[in-house]
Amino acid sequence: MIKKLKLYISNPKHMAVGLCFLLLSTLFALWITRIPEVKNTLGLSEGDLGSALFFTPLGAIISMLLSSNLIKWKGEGRSTILALIFFGVTMVTPLFAYDFITLCVALFLVGFSMGWVDISMNAVANTIEKEDGVKIMSTSHGFFSLGGIIGGTIGGILAGLKSDGMIQMIAAFVVLVIIVLMVISPKIRHINDDSNKEGHVIFSFPGKSLIGLAVIAFCIMLGEGAITDWSTVYLSNNLSSGPALAGFGFAAFSATMTIGRFNGDYMIEKFTSGTVVKAGLVIAFAGLLLLFAKSIALALLGFAMIGFGYSTVIPILFTQASKREDVSPARGLASVATLGYFGFLLGPVIIGWTAEIIGLTLSFGILAALTLVAFMVVIRKTSV
Repeated sequence: MIKKLKLYISNPKHMAVGLCFLLLSTLFALWITRIPEVKNTLGLSEGDLGSALFFTPLGAIISMLLSSNLIKWKGEGRSTILALIFFGVTMVTPLFAYDFITLCVALFLVGFSMGWVDISMNAVANTIEKEDGVKIMSTSHGFFSLGGIIGGTIGGILAGLKSDGMIQMIAAFVVLVIIVLMVISPKIRHINDDSNKEGHVIFSFPGKSLIGLAVIAFCIMLGEGAITDWSTVYLSNNLSSGPALAGFGFAAFSATMTIGRFNGDYMIEKFTSGTVVKAGLVIAFAGLLLLFAKSIALALLGFAMIGFGYSTVIPILFTQASKREDVSPARGLASVATLGYFGFLLGPVIIGWTAEIIGLTLSFGILAALTLVAFMVVIRKTSV
């Protein structure tokens, strides 16, 4: 794994792709640490904030519906560069919001730019895999997970020091532009997959060759979204962990997901992608079952197992979606990713609704059931 990661880092083109993933998650994590500041500045209630935050995934989904056209417009490489710069601009806008409506508009733009970057940079990684005959998708997603840790840590420290959030995000934008223009652009701007030649379409429901992949993506990303939003609440409220330990559930989930993704390309080459997905789903399912033990230690272990188990699934699905012969790579990737992110959006909502009826602990059983569904779809042959 270490050798594989060194080869990735030593290749300027591959590392440029990794930086795209890293920048996207780092800047978004920096914004996450400023949400309380914006909430207090605008005098929003929890309900108002929840409604405003909904516009981020909404913007991302709409962007993904259009992403195959956006990529065809400029090609994978240039589309990624433009999307990253646009993303940097939009990440500053929430700090300039002066009321609920302007915050909603700002967060919609944030989501739209994120969706554009996400599909474009995954398309770049897929094109490089085909052109260079390498496996880099999982490692690239590892940089995304690492960026979340970096951004969350830096943002948390700066927020704790009472620094100005607007200055923080403007500085982050300047750093992003410098890296994009000086490091990323020279290495990826020429990348263009000629197989993306379909006519302009907005979105088509995944056909027979993609439906299995889309179902798996929906199930797993729904789980990711639910764990992201509810792990801390579960430890704090259901297991009485206290505030010091409550955050360690998501930290364990994020850390093992990062480790898993950095190991993913190595594991895929050694064991095949299908074997890695099946093993990952079994590990995640076992981790979800541990949440029913009502033990803080076992819950932390469970969240770590879920993160590791889920880690390689989405990168593998994205790679496989771009290889189908009946659709172009960009359109196949966009179709699967859109339904996946729809699951990511629904996850926290579904867990919240069901927790009101059956309790949060039993609600996690839904995630276990969906993980089992994903496993059964893989077993029934989806060419993962």
